[in-house]
Amino acid sequence: MASCSGTTPAPPASTAAAPPAQGQAAQPTGANQPATSATKARTQPSNSSTIAITSDDGLVVVTNPLNGSVTVLNVKGDKNEKAAEIKVGIEPQMVAISPDDKFAYVTNQGSNSMSVIDLTTLKEVEQIKVGTEPYGVVFSPDGRNAYIVNGGSRTMTILDIVEGKAKVSGTTNLPVIEPRGIAITANNNGVGSQFLYVTQFLSQRTANGAEMSDKGKEGKVLVISTSDNKTIAGTITLSAKDAGFAADRSAFGGGKTDPTFAYPNQLQWLVLKNGRGYLPNIGASPEAPNKFDINTQALVSVFDVASKAELSGGTINIHEAVKAQTATPKLFFANPWALDFKHKSNEGYVVSAGSNVIAKLKLADDGKPTVVSAPDGDKTRVLEVPVGKNPRGIVVNNADTRAYVMNFISRDVSIIDLSASPEKEMARVAVAALPAKGTDNFVTLVGNELFNTSVGEFDEGVKGRMSNNGWQACSSCHFEGLTDGVVWQFPAGPRKSIPLNATFNPKAPDTDQRVLNYSGIFDEVCDFEINIRNVSGGQGLIITDTAGSFAPHPTLTSFNPPNCGRKTLTVQGVPAWEAITQWVAKKVRSPQAPNAGVDPASEIGQQVALGRAKFIEANCQLCHGGSKWSGSQVDFARTSPPSEPVALEPAPVAQVGHLKRFLRDVGTFNPSLPIEKNLANLGALGKPGFNPPSLLSIYAFGPYLHNGACADLACVLENAVHRDAGGKVGVLDDPKNRAAVVEFLRAIDTSTEVINAP
Repeated sequence: MASCSGTTPAPPASTAAAPPAQGQAAQPTGANQPATSATKARTQPSNSSTIAITSDDGLVVVTNPLNGSVTVLNVKGDKNEKAAEIKVGIEPQMVAISPDDKFAYVTNQGSNSMSVIDLTTLKEVEQIKVGTEPYGVVFSPDGRNAYIVNGGSRTMTILDIVEGKAKVSGTTNLPVIEPRGIAITANNNGVGSQFLYVTQFLSQRTANGAEMSDKGKEGKVLVISTSDNKTIAGTITLSAKDAGFAADRSAFGGGKTDPTFAYPNQLQWLVLKNGRGYLPNIGASPEAPNKFDINTQALVSVFDVASKAELSGGTINIHEAVKAQTATPKLFFANPWALDFKHKSNEGYVVSAGSNVIAKLKLADDGKPTVVSAPDGDKTRVLEVPVGKNPRGIVVNNADTRAYVMNFISRDVSIIDLSASPEKEMARVAVAALPAKGTDNFVTLVGNELFNTSVGEFDEGVKGRMSNNGWQACSSCHFEGLTDGVVWQFPAGPRKSIPLNATFNPKAPDTDQRVLNYSGIFDEVCDFEINIRNVSGGQGLIITDTAGSFAPHPTLTSFNPPNCGRKTLTVQGVPAWEAITQWVAKKVRSPQAPNAGVDPASEIGQQVALGRAKFIEANCQLCHGGSKWSGSQVDFARTSPPSEPVALEPAPVAQVGHLKRFLRDVGTFNPSLPIEKNLANLGALGKPGFNPPSLLSIYAFGPYLHNGACADLACVLENAVHRDAGGKVGVLDDPKNRAAVVEFLRAIDTSTEVINAP
């Protein structure tokens, strides 16, 4: 996410040699010594994953983020039974098994810790504190070190492991915004110095890039040498590619069938194979029209290990393969999230988290992937294997006969027979209990399911209502209910995807809700039915009142009538929009802030205290006070006709109804900027000001402002009108005071003492 000045110093410039291609020898250069005869070393690269398997194909270990547990399955000889479910920390995300198969290390993203699981006793033996929001974890091939990537603190924790005991031996600052995925080589048969590859989750602007541009951002992967666990041996950039789909941009002086481009985004999974790196991700095309078959794509990006550069012509869009299939109906590949390959062949499998399927890839000799299709009568179809709900991980066994898929929502593991032709699911094993029907947790799980699915299956016997042919899900732009960091061209103008974590007051989620979006164009979560229909191309969840009819209700506006409480499709008896609203209100977790809980006597602690004092002195709480860290609040009755006046700006400004009373002009809108156009090339909304955003976990949600004009929080405070908007002029004119406020902002999360508005 957006960086803040002076908080995460980058390692010094590297003079290290380029890593060899996978399989070529890399000589030991320092930190890691050759493995002893008692040490079992991996000879193949490994990567962070939600699901892992022991080297004898006997045990599968899978994380259960919603249950705070890890499940071990006995899969030896296709036994496929649950051996143990082990409680760990909050939101366990990734798991790595030690090369000797004795331990599993699990990152607990919500606890800032790593759990050590003894695979002999099947118990947690230790939790080790690491950085903020840990995610990826891998072992060195010799098992003497483990590496944990901490997205919130932008660091990598290094563990030394001696006789099975792990201790923190160092922390490396990483010069990327939010590191997530990690993979490691196994050069020289796993002996000596190796290279780590760490992904930046959200893409950032290129050197000359711009927001709301299809080519404006690029992905990034760091190459780090384990010779000292600090040296940056290279930075791989992943650029936008031709998406293979055309758009009508005649309103902007273009043509009716202009080519579109998509840049790689949401990079959290990385696999090394044959000297190449493969990264499934959600490609973003933010330029108008904001339409399902333009704005998000299903990319697999590819880089070359030896040259530390993107492989020319290697990146593919799986949506193109689905478009090209001749059989119907088509199911597009929403949210490619995970990937693994066979060990002895150039075949692999990529997971669609939104469409609940896996697809097969085949690699050419030059490493370029293609999507495998299969005959369907006299037609062809992309080979898609159905699995459980919201799959988020996959591992292929060492014999290349089985693949195991972690299904996040259905809390089970799909077991895929890779020896069958075509491949098929042969079993599904429950790994964690589902909540009982009728409970609050059951309702929010249904909401989580609907938020993550590109299809949707409903009690009424209909499905496919969330998007057009499974193209995308709500989570395509709001993973875990947060933000993809993209500025999109919407009917109101340029708008960055807003994180949903402070839609409701975390201390009073049933009674205290913000007015929604930058210009107050919605006042209910249910209003996003409009996005499902108009952006994702789905038929939506609100249905007609006619008995026996499940057709979409033809009347749909933001405020009149209110959309919550209307007749909707149901999932296991739960009304769809009630479930989604409850999930947003009660289950979207705010990331922990890196400066939260720091030692008050430390330099950062003193800066946080000063920043808090200056925040209060400048009266910033006027707009950003209370438990939502935003003064915006629905304080009116939702009625038909609306009890709150709905305004329109005079033409030729975008004609979008909004709640003008809640907007604040803080000097962040300049109508002369080229970016301030909506998807019909009309002037953007902004002259009356903007709905004050929440500061809850704000460090994680860059870029900042409605149009992404500020890459970091320091930039936001450069605007004198904005920093004086509380009526106390000049308090933040001193750069030292502004720097302190930035450090305070980097400390705000749900643990922070609330500052109430005057």
